[in-house]
This record gives sequence, C-alpha cells and structure tokens, in this order.
Amino acid sequence: MSSYEFADHLINTAVNKTEKAKSKKDSTEDELLNSEIEKYLKPVVFSATPGKSINESIVSYQLYNCFNYSLFVNNGNHKEMKYMIGVTSANSGEGKTTTACNLATALSLSSQRKTVLIDLNTNNPRVHEIFGTSISPGFTDALLGDEICVTATQIENLSVLPAGNLKNLPPNRLINFNIVAYSLFQTFEFIVVDLSSVDAKNFPTLIANQLNGLIVVVESSRTKRSDISRLFRRINEKNVIGFVMNKINDDDF
Repeated sequence: MSSYEFADHLINTAVNKTEKAKSKKDSTEDELLNSEIEKYLKPVVFSATPGKSINESIVSYQLYNCFNYSLFVNNGNHKEMKYMIGVTSANSGEGKTTTACNLATALSLSSQRKTVLIDLNTNNPRVHEIFGTSISPGFTDALLGDEICVTATQIENLSVLPAGNLKNLPPNRLINFNIVAYSLFQTFEFIVVDLSSVDAKNFPTLIANQLNGLIVVVESSRTKRSDISRLFRRINEKNVIGFVMNKINDDDF
C-alpha cells in the first residue's frame, strides 16, 4: 500500500475552517492589522538562477498525485482565496519534508496557481537540495534584509524560499514572519511551510500557530499517542487540518 494512501483526506477540514464567516469585530481587527503590515511589505524578486534539478526519489508523481487541491476551492471563487499551510511532525525523520515538497508540487500543478515552499526546518533544511537550488539567499535573508529572493524550480508555478543560514537568525526576528508571508502573498497564492519537528528545541511555535492550518505527518508503527499528546502541547490542536500517515505496511491493517 502506498505511503500516501490517505493523503487525499488530509485537508478534509480546511475549507470549513477557512470559510467560516468572521464576526464584524474580527474583520475590523484583521483590516487594521493588514493595513499596518502593508507599510512594511518587502519586494519579492526571483533569483537569476532557477533550480537545476529535482530529486525524484523525494518528489514523484506517485506521491504528489495523492493530494487534491480542489479541497481548497470555494464555490468558484478560488481566485480570491490564499492559503498558508505548515507541515510538521512529532518527531524528526517521519517524512515531513517529503510531504511538504509533494504538497507544494501538487498545489502548483493541479491548481495552476503560483505556489512557494518555505524551508523553515531549523533542524535539517533540505529544500534547496531537493530542488537543486542554493541554500542562500533564503528565509533568513528575507527576514533580515530589504527584499525576498525566491528561486523558480523546474516545476511549473512552483518556487522555493530556501532556509538561508538559520544559524545567523536571531530568534526574536521570527516575529517578523508575517511580514515575509504577506509580502509573498503579493506574488503567490499558496504558501507551504516546511517546519521542523515539534521535538526540536527551536521549533517556531509562534509561527506554527499563525498559519491557516497545519498538517501533521505520522509514521506508521513509530509515532505514539504520547508523541501526539506532546505535539498538542506545543501547537494549537484546532489549527491542525489533517494528518498524513507515512511508511504504511500491509501489516498495519
């Protein structure tokens, strides 16, 4: 059985969650926040050197074909909708980066909408290796600099914002993540964020809980209920829109 047999159901609550009508108070607060952030938007530029290759052992049709972007469509008004989805896991090595890369690929190919994949995997940034780009300029440079430099990949409509030198990133600057996100939304309609696993000491809890939704990768026969309980102590359970069960064996059923 494919490791991504159930991936098509991972966003089963996303539409309901993002389409709920907000109260007038919430809408007013959002408008004020947006107008304040707009003052600090950074220009988005594309690297002159696009990604040179794709690691097909990570990004493959068998995997990204399991994701159904239509779950994000809102009654024909999908051109007005933008999403920022994070991918994480309870433990390292459970297939989180593979899931993030294939989700971003699926969104860009299926919807024909511009998508950007941000590498915020502080433990093991790999997006640049998978899509054949340089690690810098990247997310760190976007936070600290005056512009955001993304790199086009060989996949249509998909760009990446690699990690940059995360070791040079002061933790207190992560509070400016929304500035980067809002700036990217001037160019892109989907943002996928490859987060570190929740057991990482420097897991960006503040950022994770600000996204439109989170996908949690669960490794069959490894991830325990206690791991999920620990995960929910770091992130808001209500912000989880679904799970991907990875590395499934026939013996698991």
